[in-house]
Amino acid sequence: IQNAAKAYVYGFEFGLEAYLTEEWSLSSNLTLTEGIEEENDGSETPARHAAPTFGDFHIVWKNQRLRTDLFLNFNGEIAYEDLAMSEQSKEYIYAADENGNPFAPSWYTLNFRSQYDVTNKFKLTASLE
Repeated sequence: IQNAAKAYVYGFEFGLEAYLTEEWSLSSNLTLTEGIEEENDGSETPARHAAPTFGDFHIVWKNQRLRTDLFLNFNGEIAYEDLAMSEQSKEYIYAADENGNPFAPSWYTLNFRSQYDVTNKFKLTASLE
């Protein structure tokens, strides 16, 4: 494997925090990235290791001693055409699309986390992921 002659990676990150009441808040992050490798012959291919679209969304409730967080983490798909050329032949590490080509499917997790302040120095945390 040889490194590309040039690589370009660019993207955007968006974030939001909204305090609805003293107890309720929302927060979210979204990251969009794109990468292109330019080979010595001038041709362009998708960059290796450029992350797909990913992010999270949180609904938080808290009072003086208890904090709860219901949140979603997600990751976008990388279609076969968007895989780097060096990755398109690695069928053994990717899922297969409807045409039998390797791709990385999108996914999400729904999670719940809570924290209770027993004292100022001792906190109890429980999570379900």
